[in-house]
Amino acid sequence: MAELQEVQITEEKPLLPGQTPEVAKEAEIAARILLDRGQTHSVETPYGSVTFTVYGTPKPKRPAILTYHDVGLNYKSCFQSLFQFGDMQEIIQNFVRVHVDAPGMEEGAPVFPVGYQYPSLDQLADMIPCILQYLK
Repeated sequence: MAELQEVQITEEKPLLPGQTPEVAKEAEIAARILLDRGQTHSVETPYGSVTFTVYGTPKPKRPAILTYHDVGLNYKSCFQSLFQFGDMQEIIQNFVRVHVDAPGMEEGAPVFPVGYQYPSLDQLADMIPCILQYLK
């Protein structure tokens, strides 16, 4: 797996003329979101391939935030507004996030072949240890 690199925004710029601190804070949050694009991976499991996206850099002795979307959604449609919310920025900058997409729910997913048997909920849950093993 390629090394994940943490991007730190350390440069402090004075406010533009006429810019309020609230507007500056919103601009900073928007910049962080744009810089944090995530890395998408796929891993084979006993029940088929599963795709997940990793945001951030793992930190020693820090847990990860793992998400699994609701029925008929993917990680972006289910969690994007939560993780873009301003108050969440302080939380997510301290944790690596792993967003799991159920098979066929990732963006641009191909149509399942005729006769494909979709995994049960238990089988979908059994895919998670495969992801964790892949990420070490």
